[in-house]
Amino acid sequence: MRITLRGHSAIHVATIDGSLLLDPGVWSELDGAFTGINAVLLTHQHADHADQPRIVSAVIENSMLRVYAPDALARALRAALPGPHQAQITTVQAGDDFVVGGIRVRAFGGTHATIHSSIELVANLGYLLGESELFHPGDSYQVPIGIRPQVLALPLMAPWAKIAETMDFATAVGAPVWVPIHDGLLNERGRNLFDTQLSTRAQGSGARLRRLEPGTSYELAQIGTDA
Repeated sequence: MRITLRGHSAIHVATIDGSLLLDPGVWSELDGAFTGINAVLLTHQHADHADQPRIVSAVIENSMLRVYAPDALARALRAALPGPHQAQITTVQAGDDFVVGGIRVRAFGGTHATIHSSIELVANLGYLLGESELFHPGDSYQVPIGIRPQVLALPLMAPWAKIAETMDFATAVGAPVWVPIHDGLLNERGRNLFDTQLSTRAQGSGARLRRLEPGTSYELAQIGTDA
């Protein structure tokens, strides 16, 4: 399995059997991102995770493309599509287990992290790919029960996030490698600060924080061992 970060929370995942795109949002680098993929997985409806106009265009351009999303987002995408393309959108809920592009996908969670009591909560799903290779939590600190992924895609900075809770979440998930994502609002100084603090916590729990270069493809099995 190979992964390529496309900025903020978007990750391209590929195997010899197919490929998919996780959370292509408006802060991600999406030029060419939908070319040749089998599916799009969406954790929730916020625009930084789901660029709905571009997703709709991709579905119309490729009748084989499938999109998997929580109910409210799935309904919104269908409403924006011509009738023949609506069947390309699949509603996903926690507990679902399916295969797309030769990649096993399991859905966990259910709710977006709280931003403020005045802001309505939306559905959020975390996706486990392969046989526990990669876990993408979307915008949530809900720990997936009964799994220990090889790699955790770890959200760094958001209106809902607090670094102490980020550290506790990553430690509880138990992945040996933490890959930073959700950093589209950070400049270089901010990324360095988060990386330093999280690296210290990762080492203390027997894990490793590994920042990946956006646009570069990495073999998932090797990112915890190479420099």
